[in-house]
Amino acid sequence: MEFMDELESLGVDVNEGMDRVMGDESLYTMMLGMFVDTVRSSPIRPEDFESGDISELTERVHTLKGTTGNLSILPLFTRYTEMLGLLRGGQPDEAKKVFEKTEHIQNNIIDCIQRHQ
Repeated sequence: MEFMDELESLGVDVNEGMDRVMGDESLYTMMLGMFVDTVRSSPIRPEDFESGDISELTERVHTLKGTTGNLSILPLFTRYTEMLGLLRGGQPDEAKKVFEKTEHIQNNIIDCIQRHQ
């Protein structure tokens, strides 16, 4: 399966993402790689939701929300938006539940990107 088709099958709105980079597929591909780098350099782990101070976690979730939104990785953008609202609302346990449902989706998308780079 072609890279962009596979991303679409995972829920990524490739057309919207490509529109954001004025149709430059190589730029879009590079930015997808940067997303993977961001996740790898600042991973979110279930235990992060259990610390007393969630401000740093909130910042990482906010960063990933923005990145996934800019790249139109909608399944992750939607869930990171939900997590961010819960974290800001003082509900880290609920945010953790959303993350646990999100992690496998994120891993599938990252795997797809890495296989095609």
